[in-house]
Order: sequence, then C-alpha cells, then structure tokens
Amino acid sequence: MRSSLILMVAVLLAAASLMPASSASAQDIPEDAPAPAIPPIPWQLTAFPGLETGIEPGRYTVHFLPDETVNIRADCNWVAGFWSGANGALDVTVTMTTVAECPSGSLEEPFVQALDEATSYTFAEGMILIIIGPDGEMRFTPAMPAMAWEMTPAPVFDTPQPAAG
Repeated sequence: MRSSLILMVAVLLAAASLMPASSASAQDIPEDAPAPAIPPIPWQLTAFPGLETGIEPGRYTVHFLPDETVNIRADCNWVAGFWSGANGALDVTVTMTTVAECPSGSLEEPFVQALDEATSYTFAEGMILIIIGPDGEMRFTPAMPAMAWEMTPAPVFDTPQPAAG
C-alpha cells in the first residue's frame, strides 16, 4: 500500500512539473520572437521600394489563403500562385496571370516580381504587414480595416426556405 502511495505522489509531482508556472503576457514576449502567421485577409499595398508618391488604395493587393494559394491584384491584372511561410520566412510562387495591358507607370510588373522574390515578412504596429525581398520592403494594410486579426466563422442557421409558389 505504501509503495503505491509513493508511486502516485511521484507521478503527480512529475505531472505538475510539466505545467507552466504562469501564462505569458504580451510584455513577456521577446522582441526577437517569431512573426505570427499572416492573417488570411486581403492586404493592400501602401509603400513600395523606390516609390515616393502615393499608391491608389486597392489597385495592388495580396491575399494569402489558408490552403497556401495566393491571389494578387496587380493594377489591371489578376495573378495567382502558391505561398508558404512561417516564423517570418516567406516564399511566393506566381503560377498564372491575366495579360491585360496596364497603363504606363503601372507597378504591375515590379509588384508581382517583388512578391515572387519575397523572402520574409514581419508586422509593425497598426496592423502593418511588411514583406521583404532583395529590393527592399513593401508595406501593406488590411484592405478591409474593420476585419479583426482572428477570423471566426459565421454562424450557420438552419432556417426553413420559403415555399415556392
């Protein structure tokens, strides 16, 4: 009886040692902690390397989807491909694009090329996504600013359909 009691106490102590002493707060997260995952919302370009003038909102967007596909609006063209990323590393592979002729001065080609050559990402305060490549940083903000970082599925209600007729 005594040996089983000692064994049970030893198991409980071992299990208790595996439990965290306290939960981490935002202040406890080190500055060099890995970047969080990219939220699957549309992001609009706000800054591009070497460009001093403003970028028209919505003309250049990127949407990283959970199934590892990426949808890109590049001025007058739509681009698709695949992406992978975690802990700040990013790889985008462009696989197809429409071929409309964009107006002169368009960032369509350099924007798509910069995404295709991207190597990493991070976040800045104010929900700013920074994508980094060999030519510098592109900055993005949510295309739908009211969307939250964490997306929750919409409730599905089982409502009867009105009768035809």
